[in-house]
Amino acid sequence: MKKKITDRGKLVKKFWENKPSTEHRDALRKRDRGRGIYVLYKKDGQVYYVGLSKSSLRGRIRSHATRDRHKGKWDTFSFYQIGKTRYIKDIESLLLRIIHPIGNKVKGKFQKRYDLSKKKRRLTRRSS
Repeated sequence: MKKKITDRGKLVKKFWENKPSTEHRDALRKRDRGRGIYVLYKKDGQVYYVGLSKSSLRGRIRSHATRDRHKGKWDTFSFYQIGKTRYIKDIESLLLRIIHPIGNKVKGKFQKRYDLSKKKRRLTRRSS
């Protein structure tokens, strides 16, 4: 019997979901690589902020919990450690464009050359 080949586990290596902000110290051990995406939630369960880290997830979450403009505005977090660093920014941009968290100032950008809506407008102008 052939073994099934799956893509599961290729992108997300570790995750931790819906943990209180007070547990940010326990997010990852120091020697674990903390590259990935994290989500901060408000008390009502609404997504407050989506962020990325290419070096230390624990450090970024700790910073938001103790000293930056997000301090006190969220109470729960989740993180997703991503295996391939080159995909982190695209994943964050995708989430920002879908969720529209109130704590994020940026909205998530993709390269303009991949925007099919602009290409379609150009094609319809030419055919008119």
